[in-house]
Amino acid sequence: MEYPELRRLRDAFGSFLTGITVVTTRQTDGTPRGFTANSFTSVSLNPPMLLVCMDKQAESLDIFLESPGFSISILAENQIDISILFASKQPDKFEITQWSNSPGGYPIIDGVCAWFDCERSDQVDAGDHVVLFGRILDFDYNSKFGLGYVRGGYMTPGLEYSAGRAYGSHLPVVVGAIVEHEGKILLYDDHDSTNVFLPASGLDGNSGSLQQLQSDLEDRGIWIVIDSLFAVYENEDHTSQSIYYRASVRKVECCKLFHSIDQIPWDRIASKALKSMLSRYLEETIRKRFGIYFGSDRNGTIKNLI
Repeated sequence: MEYPELRRLRDAFGSFLTGITVVTTRQTDGTPRGFTANSFTSVSLNPPMLLVCMDKQAESLDIFLESPGFSISILAENQIDISILFASKQPDKFEITQWSNSPGGYPIIDGVCAWFDCERSDQVDAGDHVVLFGRILDFDYNSKFGLGYVRGGYMTPGLEYSAGRAYGSHLPVVVGAIVEHEGKILLYDDHDSTNVFLPASGLDGNSGSLQQLQSDLEDRGIWIVIDSLFAVYENEDHTSQSIYYRASVRKVECCKLFHSIDQIPWDRIASKALKSMLSRYLEETIRKRFGIYFGSDRNGTIKNLI
């Protein structure tokens, strides 16, 4: 299969919403090893079994194949930073992460919503991956929401539920996004005035939707990936709800609508709520620690995401 078709196939697989796990084991000398994986699934209740797929290019593949067992930590929705860390090649993952030993002696990440301690029962060669089967020896779980992943972006189910409540409101809903590409922010010009605004659907008084927003952007030659929810608030003067996401660009054919961060025309952003939201976005980008705002366009609270 040629590369363009492989890219399309990967995108098609990415349409399936998965959870995010960290898979861990130990080297023969006791050194902990681990990686982020979303190719995880339950296999059997009796006997209790699960599986995880591991890329043959992974540096720790031989270690997992030689180890008698491994553990699975299902990440909670506030653990995007853990997912990113264990997907990297950073050498001190376990030095900067809080964890404890499972009953079988494998690392379990603190704060996860579930974990499984496994004895490796089988392995199957499967193309460019190896499928590891684990017989579950011990496990635990709690009421936390798990972290989701779909179409190249993270999803936080508990926070998305709050957005869903806004969708279910009797008020009109505006659905927009802060779209960043190569250090630039997407801003639309208002043809009826000199103002600029963030891309959004539902500005005409009819309820918008994420699908409509993405469709409008694609009509302008911009394809986006939703990274996370960013703000859910009520517009007190206009009696409407606003839902805004963080988004990045997957493909772009028109770059003229993007403004450099240091050249954002702040005086042309008429809405105080949008100006405040964009300002917070830039501050959180520098800190690399994002949150989700809940409240009104006048006051509210921020729940940390990572």
